Amino acid sequence: MPVRITPSAEFGLRPKAPLAPLTTLAIGGNSRWLLELRDPGLLDTAWNWARSQGLPVLFLGAGSNVLFADAGYDGLVIRNRLRGRERAGNEVRVSGGEDLGETIRWVNRLGLAGMERLYGIPGTVAGAVVGNAGAYGQEIGDRIREVSFWSPEKGVTTLPASDLDFRYRHSLFKERREWFLLSCILALDAASEPLQPVSDQILATRLAKYPLGLKCPGSFFKNVIADELDPQVLSRIPEDFIFYGKIPAGKLLDEVGARGRRIGGALIASHHANLFVNEEGAASRDMLALAREYSNRVRETFDIELEPEILIVSPNQWR
Repeated sequence: MPVRITPSAEFGLRPKAPLAPLTTLAIGGNSRWLLELRDPGLLDTAWNWARSQGLPVLFLGAGSNVLFADAGYDGLVIRNRLRGRERAGNEVRVSGGEDLGETIRWVNRLGLAGMERLYGIPGTVAGAVVGNAGAYGQEIGDRIREVSFWSPEKGVTTLPASDLDFRYRHSLFKERREWFLLSCILALDAASEPLQPVSDQILATRLAKYPLGLKCPGSFFKNVIADELDPQVLSRIPEDFIFYGKIPAGKLLDEVGARGRRIGGALIASHHANLFVNEEGAASRDMLALAREYSNRVRETFDIELEPEILIVSPNQWR
């Protein structure tokens, strides 16, 4: 049994920190400990301390793609609050804790194209890289030249984008949750026309689907890549279900009657079947029960297994 020690005031840990306010879903209990990390030099100290106490460690950004358990997280949550941006020609280095929307406005003002269509996606730059965030024909992974990250085995490491397995809503960081993204270099293009009007139009389109103040994580499930399906399964999917090589999860959920359904305070939006909302103080168990019910219906109807796009931090995880 490890010896329990109380961290010093200088360490900056907060005990019994509420997690719900740190997520866009506003669901979850307390974390045993929380560290708002502004100094990357504390990562070794924080990790080693948690391990000495037998506690798991979870890295968190803006919480825009996370569902915590009602019981909370019995470990240490380290929130990425690193700041810093700098330009070198058509490239920019951005710290992982920077807000994605503010970063896009900044590169738009610099006249650097390649990120403008991601505007309106909530979260930090680190979170966007981990999930290879994308929208309207752009993915952040397409613009990454290299990333710097910390790991407990090697400390600070730099890797090129080619080593990070960027693909649809995926990067190597999803498999290596113990890697903490410090910064990334984005390789952009000189723009010939103003970029912010493009971003503003994208945002208007997004707000029609995700109104301000809506307690949701964006899309709950990933869209399905048609070429990855068994040919027999794909042959039963109507052609008009396929858009740019993907089958929208919302379309499949819509076909099995998901719109407007609820369990407890968890609701599937009436205008979008892949939009799961905390409408009335939903519990994590409500949200998971609702998602399981309708993903099971999709599997029974189409023989397609939907995969959550969000990170589910629960004792039982997804299944």
